[in-house]
Amino acid sequence: MESQPSPVCPSCGSDAPAEAALCPRCGTAIRDPLIGAVLGDRYLIISQIGEGGMGAVYRAQHTTLKRELAIKVLLPEFGGRDEFVRRFEREAESASRLSHPHIIAVTDFGRTPEGLLFLAMEYLDGRSLTSIIREGPLGVPRALGIARQILAGLNRAHGAGVVHRDLKPDNIMLIDREGNRDFVKILDFGIAKVTDPAPGREALTQAGMVFGTPEYLSPEQALGDTIDARADLYALGVIIFEMLAGQRPFESEDKVRIISMHLSHVVPRLAAVNATLAIPRAIEEVVAQALEKPRENRFASAAAMLVALDEAERLAGGEGSGGLGGRPTVAPVVDMRLAGTTATAAMTATAALTTPAALDDTVASPTGSTPALESRAPTGSSSSSPSPRARRFRRLAIAGATLAALGATAGVLVWRHPSSPGTVATGRVRPPQQPSAEVAARIRVIEGLLAAGELVKARVALEQLLAEDPRVARVHYLLGRLAFADDRRPEGLARYREALTLDPGFRGDPVLLEHIAAALGDAKVADPALDLAIEKIGQPAADQLVKVANGPGELHRRQRAARALEELGQGRRVDLVMLHVTELKRAQTCEERKPLVVALGQSDDVRALPMLRAQKPRGLDALLGNDSNSACMKTELADAIENLEGKLPADKRPAAKQAPPAQPPAPQPGRRAAARGSLFRGR
Repeated sequence: MESQPSPVCPSCGSDAPAEAALCPRCGTAIRDPLIGAVLGDRYLIISQIGEGGMGAVYRAQHTTLKRELAIKVLLPEFGGRDEFVRRFEREAESASRLSHPHIIAVTDFGRTPEGLLFLAMEYLDGRSLTSIIREGPLGVPRALGIARQILAGLNRAHGAGVVHRDLKPDNIMLIDREGNRDFVKILDFGIAKVTDPAPGREALTQAGMVFGTPEYLSPEQALGDTIDARADLYALGVIIFEMLAGQRPFESEDKVRIISMHLSHVVPRLAAVNATLAIPRAIEEVVAQALEKPRENRFASAAAMLVALDEAERLAGGEGSGGLGGRPTVAPVVDMRLAGTTATAAMTATAALTTPAALDDTVASPTGSTPALESRAPTGSSSSSPSPRARRFRRLAIAGATLAALGATAGVLVWRHPSSPGTVATGRVRPPQQPSAEVAARIRVIEGLLAAGELVKARVALEQLLAEDPRVARVHYLLGRLAFADDRRPEGLARYREALTLDPGFRGDPVLLEHIAAALGDAKVADPALDLAIEKIGQPAADQLVKVANGPGELHRRQRAARALEELGQGRRVDLVMLHVTELKRAQTCEERKPLVVALGQSDDVRALPMLRAQKPRGLDALLGNDSNSACMKTELADAIENLEGKLPADKRPAAKQAPPAQPPAPQPGRRAAARGSLFRGR
């Protein structure tokens, strides 16, 4: 058996005995004493994953469950201070409540007999965002995909009252989950709030001391002001900039100079940092607003920033992601951004912030006021008015309130085609309910704005109304009209659906019905429009359903419209013959064709004749007797054709088949020939 090599001191390089824990020359620890130890009587430490200024992270295994975990152990000097311990316990408890797909799960907290504080977390096998960025700019689609997930996690954390304060690529892990190689996990939530510079240590460390990491530090953090969720959004702005450009907006070896840049230097344009980039202007505007010096000019919440990000991508020609403040899409979207949001919570948050949020689930209030609508200066800085960029995106920040106030998960405005058709809306059509006198007066002003073509002003006013009370159906209805006027039909249909759900009195509204008719003619939104017409409108949409059933559109829509009309007692308006003709064209087997042939034969409608005749074998198949396509319905096909041909005008009917002419009798020989024959026979 080969002997193991002697360990080498990492400090002085001297050889040490195999069993030595400390270097006999300089006293440096040769082996990590935690490797092989059991923390909290249940976590076996296997190996070290990483180390920083605050402590180390280890790979561990639960001794009973045999499940892999990550254990973070803080430096002993932190655990020896009572105040620090209390703060860490409070943050550990808070972190354990942050249950969200994009936040690392903290499952346990403890302290060893030696005084080491530790956190038990889920073990992640992936790469840090830092290592990804080192390979070069990520490109717009990938960078925005990562940013959206970060915003989703921040949304939940801020809603729980937790501000990260040290958001940076080192604290963003990308793992492979269900085929998504860029599934985001945010690490170290709350740690920055509990760290504190120890005596003799530099306050501005890269490990995330009280001021955070200089490269990602918001101006208010640098000034020592009270911070809120918008500090995290500033850090995310730096991260997005870095993902797109391959470097941060402010770079220097001097950490103090970097902080000075965050406080006073203008954020460079992405193209100025990397001339090879072609970043759409709208997306660059979002990044620039996130990096505004006064926090009042930034986005009011993670949700509002996500609204702007999706809208910017839409303006740049891309597809938004829907969901929390996202741009509506027709295709289903798997999204966890607003998981658990309720209408009541959303209403509470939007009334206070004009941001899409549920305080108990997703977004925290930065200030308790409406920073998106008013100018408030951070403590210790001069007041400043919102920048043009902030004003430009103010509408997007307010729009976020509209989405979450609807009280849905990722899809209030994301259409999901139902797996089975819904029931047909029935009941007497009545006028819409009237809102309160105060709301009605405000709505009349908004309708005046609409009539005057002031669409932006009308939208802002409607979204403010919706933030105050998302249960006013007329507000949803008017937002639907605005969306159609702006050619945003998916969003318009979703607005109309919400309005009809709250107040079926809008079923007979002529403008709504006109928009439904237009959407039914648009292949991109025809399915959700048909669902809305059937499930929420019913009888008033009968004319539109007739056009679908008898039109040239997709067969499945025609069939659904025909069934709905039958349930509404208007089946007689459906051209069943031409519908059956289309179904006969699409039928694949003889068994599928047979009942259609019988039905068409019994219809007495001669328009079906060409299609019925086409079912008969032709050409070589007819000569060879190959009739496999109609073998199961020979008699039914012949009877159907014969019946309909009998309905044709006399001059149009095919000529009756005549019997072949009789053969003439064989000629009888004459007398002279017979005589000659007798002569020969006599001889």
